[in-house]
Amino acid sequence: MNSSNQPRLGLFFKLMGAFILIVAIVGVLVTWQARRATQAEFALYTTAAGQRQAQLLAPTLAEYYRSNGRWDGVELVLASGGMMERGGMMGGGMMGGLDMWQMMGLRVLVVDENGRIIADSSGDMTGTQLDSNILADGTPILLDDQQIGTVLVTNLEQTTTQNEQFLWQVNRAILLAVLAASIAALLLGGLLTWTMTRPLRQLTHAAEAISEGDLRQRVSVQSGDEIGDLAAAFNQMSDRLARAERLRRQMTADIAHELRTPLSVIQGNVEALQDGVFPLTAEALEPIRAKTNLLTRLVEDLRQLTLAETGQLPLDKTPTDLAALAQRTLADFRAAAESKQIGLHMNPAADLPPVSVDPQRIEQVLVNLLSNALRHTPAGGRIEVNMAGENGRIRLTISDTGPGIVKEEASNIFERFYRVDQGRTREENGGGSGLGLAVARSIIEAHGGQIGVASESGQGAAFWFTLPIS
Repeated sequence: MNSSNQPRLGLFFKLMGAFILIVAIVGVLVTWQARRATQAEFALYTTAAGQRQAQLLAPTLAEYYRSNGRWDGVELVLASGGMMERGGMMGGGMMGGLDMWQMMGLRVLVVDENGRIIADSSGDMTGTQLDSNILADGTPILLDDQQIGTVLVTNLEQTTTQNEQFLWQVNRAILLAVLAASIAALLLGGLLTWTMTRPLRQLTHAAEAISEGDLRQRVSVQSGDEIGDLAAAFNQMSDRLARAERLRRQMTADIAHELRTPLSVIQGNVEALQDGVFPLTAEALEPIRAKTNLLTRLVEDLRQLTLAETGQLPLDKTPTDLAALAQRTLADFRAAAESKQIGLHMNPAADLPPVSVDPQRIEQVLVNLLSNALRHTPAGGRIEVNMAGENGRIRLTISDTGPGIVKEEASNIFERFYRVDQGRTREENGGGSGLGLAVARSIIEAHGGQIGVASESGQGAAFWFTLPIS
């Protein structure tokens, strides 16, 4: 939403303004070029027509000069229409020939070798001296390869006016055609621009609604172009925002729930000690200490998750033998496993290269995964740790023979405070903070790796993670 008070010009009007400007420029250029080309072609046509008449007339005039030895009486050639027979001119009369030139819209000038007009079909320029530049446009009259004069055929003034009218009509037709094409282009451009900007308006309205807290907004844009990609990205963003909001609310409720139980225990025991219900002994203080430790782990896990999600989780990476690290971590669980009659086994692949990791963080991941496996594996069960190299990564898998996880819940197992059995209490699950797997995922992803679980209900679970080889 535009909060400024300045007038705002919409994208539709900007695009239409640019489109109108382009159409106007193109229309002017097309009109100018077409008018120029038409004039040039028409002038070339009329000039060529005159030159053809002059080329046809020149041999007749040369023959007349040969017969008479001089130009006297050459007007008769023009009067006869420029045609001769042996022994004289063809019939038709003086006025008939001159009328013919006039009807053709032509004016014929015969010029002697000195540049003086000796015959004019219009009769008003005879005796006039012509400039050499004008004579250059005429057709030479040759007699035995010697120029004896020049003949020029030009348009009459009346015909020139008619030609100008013809050119004006042609230019008018061109202008009307360009104008009609411009209007059609503007109408089509307006329709296309409106269609193109409509998804943007939908996106704007949806974004404004999201900014006001309505995260259910989606846009239905099916185009396969960049606007369609933008709409798809917007819908994905909206989905993620809605999911993040649900997770935030769920996390707030979960944190309140997880804090309420240990705080209630601590408050109850402290009040009992104050009222003298329990004697102030180490045994009476043990529940308080245990719940305090749980709160400490909960706060520390939340702090690590926050650092990881903001990209600020500190990592002290060093080349590490992952197999040796797993062996040491596994040794710390042997006593607890033996007490539950659970077998612990490790099958590392040979000659695995070291990986650049933070050993303490990866040990924390191993502890979380092994604690989870030990918690859900019944007595007499088995836990195996397998390692192998694949595609430039080391894959570590921790498998157990517990009850497993159904597929519908496997995708949520790494969420904060998620429990497979929602009815079980935190104490029944071993007193964990409920953030162990979420913390493990954040640590692995901070190292550039991946983490997941493969499991089917009743067939155990296999948690795995990969780390890139240095």
